[in-house]
Amino acid sequence: MRLTQFISATPRPSASQNAQRCLGRIAERDGALGAFTFHDPVEVLRQAREIDAQPGPLALRGIPVGVKDIFDTVDMPTAYGSWLYRDHRPTRDAEAVKRLRSAGALLIGKTLTTEFAFSHPGRTVNPRHPLHTPGGSSSGSAAAVADGMADFALASQTGGSAIRPAAYCGIVGMKPTHGLIPTQGMRALAPTMDTVGLHARTVDDLLRVWPVLSGVQPNFEGGQVRIACFPGPHAASASAEAKRALELAGVALREAGLPVQPFMPPMDDFAALSDAQRLVMAREAAYELREEDRLHRHLLSAELVALLEFGKKVSDVAYQQALRLAELWRTALSGMLDANVVLMTFSAPGQAPLLTEGTGSSVFNRSWSLLGLPCLSLPFGLGAARLPLGIQFVGAFGCDAVLLRVAGPVEKAFGEYLSRTSA
Repeated sequence: MRLTQFISATPRPSASQNAQRCLGRIAERDGALGAFTFHDPVEVLRQAREIDAQPGPLALRGIPVGVKDIFDTVDMPTAYGSWLYRDHRPTRDAEAVKRLRSAGALLIGKTLTTEFAFSHPGRTVNPRHPLHTPGGSSSGSAAAVADGMADFALASQTGGSAIRPAAYCGIVGMKPTHGLIPTQGMRALAPTMDTVGLHARTVDDLLRVWPVLSGVQPNFEGGQVRIACFPGPHAASASAEAKRALELAGVALREAGLPVQPFMPPMDDFAALSDAQRLVMAREAAYELREEDRLHRHLLSAELVALLEFGKKVSDVAYQQALRLAELWRTALSGMLDANVVLMTFSAPGQAPLLTEGTGSSVFNRSWSLLGLPCLSLPFGLGAARLPLGIQFVGAFGCDAVLLRVAGPVEKAFGEYLSRTSA
């Protein structure tokens, strides 16, 4: 049975019931959480009635969705996390938003993003503890899904903006292969790496949305997926409990019959990919935000101004060298990893840091973003501060289907292990 056939045949709450549930949660919690920059309860209920009245099957009928505020929406303001655009009303939907609407998704509202999807945070806090960050830049998307205000949310990633918040908030996060989901109508920061991201409560929720956004049905056939553990060259940046979580995740998978082997590529210049990502991002951001910088620099954060200044100083030679390094490693990894191998590594250095410490380090995400590889973060228990920890899985370029095929069994293995060991 095709996934879409299964979805349409499965009884689910109506769009109006979902709207009432999510609007109630937003009214109860978002004053303190700050996940949304805009939502209109009257419009959400009208939209829900319209969806319920539509005949025939709709793949996402009534599924409550939050939209990161870097995606253009015709019926909601889109500010890109900046005061410069606080009254901006786009004339058309971003392509990802258009696909969600066409499939019957219920758009709950716009979720907060850091300024232009870089690092300057907004007011969103971690649903687990209000003194801690939800991560960035997809702060509101991760928090809204984690707190039950939406079942799914659009995110994005240029460095670590989808995977890291998912880990910090204890939800499922995915960064697809670069370019797989169209970015038209998504505000650009660094187009070489900008990727539509996905936040969901569970793997099943992710699988339901995936074919709508990607245009590709999940493929559950093929050889056995092999998992290779790769702490990577920046493993020293991980906390002791993140290292312990990665070790125990391997135990959980082996006990579930999912073999885990070490992965040891030549490390001569792999670590340099992280710095190369920052260089490429800065160079491209300086171009993409050149008008905002020229006309309204006084309204930009100090963090963003510093990035743009760095980007202006990146030479053509250095920029091309960074891109060549990425291409060399993309090709090398394609030779080292066949289509049925995924890497297991850290999603983030550990638990979500305090708000006063920023949105967290993307050191375990930047290389994969530069390479354009598909990444998936799954929650794996709580740390000492009772905040979530995540485990990241990385596939070869274009092998998103392999990640999706293994995601369900891994999620199940993690759940069974944690239930058994925490009892």
